[in-house]
Amino acid sequence: MRRFAYWVSGAVYRASGRVGVWPSALAVSAISTFATNIAVVIVMWAQGLPGYAERPAHGALLFLVPFFVALPVALIVFSALDRARRAEARALENEAKFRDLAEGSVQGICIQRDFEPLYCNQAFAEIFGFKSAVEAVESGTMNWMLPANARDAALKRSKESRAVGRARAAVHPAFRKDGTEVWVESHIQHVMWDGLAAVQLTVLDVSERRQIERMKNEFVSTVSHELRTPLTSIKGALGLLESGMVGHMSERAQEIVAIAANNSDRLIRLINDILDIERIESGRAALRKEAVDLTALVRLAVDQSIGLALSEGVSLSVLDAHRTVYADADRDQLLQVLVNLLANAIKFSPPGEEVVLQVTSEGDAVRVTVTDCGPGISEAFRPHLFEKFSQADASTARKHGGTGLGLHICKLIVDRHRGVIGQEPAPGQGSTFFFEIPRGRTAADAKRLAAE
Repeated sequence: MRRFAYWVSGAVYRASGRVGVWPSALAVSAISTFATNIAVVIVMWAQGLPGYAERPAHGALLFLVPFFVALPVALIVFSALDRARRAEARALENEAKFRDLAEGSVQGICIQRDFEPLYCNQAFAEIFGFKSAVEAVESGTMNWMLPANARDAALKRSKESRAVGRARAAVHPAFRKDGTEVWVESHIQHVMWDGLAAVQLTVLDVSERRQIERMKNEFVSTVSHELRTPLTSIKGALGLLESGMVGHMSERAQEIVAIAANNSDRLIRLINDILDIERIESGRAALRKEAVDLTALVRLAVDQSIGLALSEGVSLSVLDAHRTVYADADRDQLLQVLVNLLANAIKFSPPGEEVVLQVTSEGDAVRVTVTDCGPGISEAFRPHLFEKFSQADASTARKHGGTGLGLHICKLIVDRHRGVIGQEPAPGQGSTFFFEIPRGRTAADAKRLAAE
């Protein structure tokens, strides 16, 4: 008998576990239903229900029918309550785990809604000069922590993160409690907190890193400036030797001078690229936007690159060369982007192949593509394509004299135009480099402005 009872209880437990119902809910449902039916029977007996005493079968039926009807109802109710209780317990457990992880994190974490902090960890409090996380939450608002432009950018990133469903990151200045400035790298992501939508702000203090980068950039800039003057003099002297103005040289001497002149050109290009990056990143390269005919600018870039193309045995062509597409852009900086992309496409295309350029427009964006027939870009290297000094093949880079900075400069310039730049495989073999920038003024607006 005892074994049978154990078997029945085990079967009930396993069955209830499968359907998500605890045995307690099942037991409570049965007991409450049974007690209710007994009370009903007693009432019916006390009231002397007609025919109840004469027909006991009717009484049994009146007892059993409510029992089998009420039991499922009670079971559903108690099961729903049990599920809600367990869901609440899981939520509390997850929140406790989150708090444990957050308190042990070196990154500042703050849950906020409409710039009102709901939760902060200790790292967040320390970054912004609070003694404790409680003090940070009780500060009441986070508006004073961000300059107006950074606050507007944060709202924009918050909308973007809600649209794409993933965190959006940025590096920007902020203010500590005492008013001193701190540079932070922040990530914004939408989360649920206490059953309502909120925003999780994760910040990392990058003030020291930014200071080191600034010192490094200043050092590189100073060295580059100091090197450019003597290199220019060396290049001039080598040019005089090559021209024969200082006397006749043997064939071997001419070869050595040519090698030295070529290497000095490479050093000058490297220094100019470093200075361009420093100028753009420091904000000293101002954007002078105007209505630019991008197709005409592409034709100009082709004219400037035709010498390199002839030396490499590569032809250049522009699709829809007479189509007019305008954009608000800095003419000189976009020309630098086009020349850099063309130089890469030419140098990595086999002799006899063709590099194709095209300007298209769709909606509010203008897209420029440069397609080559080179070896293409490997999937492993693609994420590093636009980084500083990135070169997929060092030996190939040495062959073509690349500095590994051209594409990084292109990205900096396109980013300043609030555009995007990227690379995708070309049909067959090769690569298509592209950039997209906002269309800006229409052709009619440009013509009207030109007429004025």
